[in-house]
Amino acid sequence: MKKSDAVVFKYVLFYLFVTIKRQWSRGLENYFLRRVKSNGVCKICTLWDGNAQRHKVWRALAKKMRRKRIRQALAQKRDDLLQKEQEKREKSPRYQAWLAEQNVLEEFRHEEESRLQTERDRQWERDEELAQRQWLERQERLAQAREEKTKQELKIREEWELEQKKLKEVEEEERRKQEEKLQKQEDLMRQIDDFIKHGGELPPSVNISTETHPDKPICPFFSKTGACRFGDRCSRNHPRPGISKVLLIPNFYSHFGIDQSMIDEYDTDLMLEYDDRETYQHFREFYEDVLPEFEQCGRVVQFKVCCNCEPHLRGNVYVEYASTRDAVGAFQKFQGRWYGGRQLNVEFTCVSSWKSAICGLFFKRRCPKGRSCNFLHVFHNPANAFAGADHDYGYSRRQWKHSSRSRSRSRSRSPSRKRSRRNKDDRNNWRWSETPEPSAGSVNGDSKQNRDQNSEKIQSQRRRKVKDKETRRRRRSCRTSDSHRKERRRKSSPSHSVSK
Repeated sequence: MKKSDAVVFKYVLFYLFVTIKRQWSRGLENYFLRRVKSNGVCKICTLWDGNAQRHKVWRALAKKMRRKRIRQALAQKRDDLLQKEQEKREKSPRYQAWLAEQNVLEEFRHEEESRLQTERDRQWERDEELAQRQWLERQERLAQAREEKTKQELKIREEWELEQKKLKEVEEEERRKQEEKLQKQEDLMRQIDDFIKHGGELPPSVNISTETHPDKPICPFFSKTGACRFGDRCSRNHPRPGISKVLLIPNFYSHFGIDQSMIDEYDTDLMLEYDDRETYQHFREFYEDVLPEFEQCGRVVQFKVCCNCEPHLRGNVYVEYASTRDAVGAFQKFQGRWYGGRQLNVEFTCVSSWKSAICGLFFKRRCPKGRSCNFLHVFHNPANAFAGADHDYGYSRRQWKHSSRSRSRSRSRSPSRKRSRRNKDDRNNWRWSETPEPSAGSVNGDSKQNRDQNSEKIQSQRRRKVKDKETRRRRRSCRTSDSHRKERRRKSSPSHSVSK
């Protein structure tokens, strides 16, 4: 072995010794053993190969140990100096006097603490005595309060039993009055049924009019149309008849074209997809579905459906009968009935003049109020039905029979249309509820003559519907031919040929 290799080996052994001592001092025996077994040989070989690098490491370790010994010597010198100063200070008379003074202050502090503790104990005893007296007084008051509460509960129980007894008497009295009221109502309904079936005089207890503000002037709009924008909150009087020939069904007709028109008046694009023709076509279906049901109860002299946008007039349906008897029968039949998912609320109203109730400028498209008009904006009835009643000319029975015969003649020519109409009626039956309804004979009497009249009315109405359908088809064909004629003229014009 060369001399340089021996020196390197010696440095390596010194490095291992220092590393083992450092790890042993930190209490990491297991770490030291793992490191020696796994990395010791490789590290020795690495140090053996790099002589110059290992000398640098050794010098760093030597300097570190030297600095440590210097620090330890300085710390030992400092501790010796402090020890000598402490011994010198203890022998000093000033220090002895300071110690004596500190002992006196300590004794004074102990005495003061004992005195304060004694005072606190005495104060605690006084507070305890006071608390005991207060607790006894509180217990006495609680006992007295319990006695008073018991007396009050007994008194309340007696009053409650007396009140329950009075309530039971009042309930019995109310039950008796309710039974009497039901009995009177049953008698009244029996009289109304007799009036509907057999005629005669109307019971006076039925025809009782009501008023909202009897001492105020009559509301002009309510007296003309039977509806007011403010309802019962109106400051004027709203007289309602008990029985009349005119029936009002509020919000009976509904369509998107009139329901959504007042949601946002600034949204001009809302109604672009719905024109008046679609709304009117929907009204015709409603008209053909509803009017025959009302005509089963009697002769209808006026039928109007409102297309107003205001909530108090929107979709209102007015039906006027020729007699009060038919109107009462229709009220009894349709009140509470369901149509299109809605329950009907039928009211008696008094429209003195249809000419003053209907807005005449609406048909000319010159109504200055527009959607805010309080008069009736109504649909045109198909085939101009009930046109005489619009101007208060009346609608005689002779005219009604004549129109029925003319419709029956026009309907009898097309059996295929009749079958299609019947199928359409079957499809539309879903709108009416399946509520059991009295037959036509039970409404207008059980006689054979009344049954024949009702069946004739139904047949004439069906024939009139088929005729209206044929008229609409002819009008569409005429419009189509006119448009084709105009197109041919336009193409044959010289200007059209020149432009090509």
